[in-house]
Amino acid sequence: KKKILNLINHPFFTASLLYKILKDYFFLDYIEKRAKNFFIKNDFVKYFKKNDPNEIAPEWTDLKFMYELVRKRKPICVVEFGSGASTIAIGLALKENELKDKIVGRLFSVDGNKKWIENTKKKIDKDLKEYIQFHFSKAVISTYNGHIVSLHESLPNVSPNLIYLDGPSPLDVSGNINGLSFQSKPIKKDDDANDGNFYDYCNNSRRIVAADPLLYESTAPADFFILIDRRYTNANFLEKNLKYKYKMKKDISLGGIVTFEKKYQPYP
Repeated sequence: KKKILNLINHPFFTASLLYKILKDYFFLDYIEKRAKNFFIKNDFVKYFKKNDPNEIAPEWTDLKFMYELVRKRKPICVVEFGSGASTIAIGLALKENELKDKIVGRLFSVDGNKKWIENTKKKIDKDLKEYIQFHFSKAVISTYNGHIVSLHESLPNVSPNLIYLDGPSPLDVSGNINGLSFQSKPIKKDDDANDGNFYDYCNNSRRIVAADPLLYESTAPADFFILIDRRYTNANFLEKNLKYKYKMKKDISLGGIVTFEKKYQPYP
């Protein structure tokens, strides 16, 4: 009953949710094929070869959106959290920006897992290497304003126009705060329980919250822009903790993309 009332009280969200359900059920495959055809048509699909059987397959709709965003905004500096297919899509867009618009941009790809950095490096052809720099940095649990968050131990010393947030993985965040962690581990039952067996408490349901973008905000350029992929809890956290004024857009019709675009704020 409560869920039904929530849907009635939030008609815009309800309409967006229904649209997403219908789109996913009826049109997702069609949209994904169209996006992949875009990369095939432009002879880009060859860059997305699969090296590791455990890696996530390219999500062409997301990659096309990312590519078109970088082509449109033409950032000089991009910082990405989470290396993978997105690294290639951004690198391709930066290359096109230089070839067609004479705007030179570079991507700094941050990851807390050396395996996925090396896996992505193997995909990078010679013509893209000059646009991409990888940055390995261990991710650790920390606190920010009383909330547990993840922070990388070091970040690229740059001032990004655009941040793409899709990392780190909870499994790559080490440490705990008062016993709380982002990693899933077996936890023993209480001593007064009937038996001493272990059970898996799936704290993977504890959604990852990365605070790294906040460290870049105070010195970011006027066109500062953040793109978050399906990390709604992280987006809510940033919404509450970013200090400047932003135009925030939540687009669940694209699979759950959230963006923050810094509003023009002249000096007083």
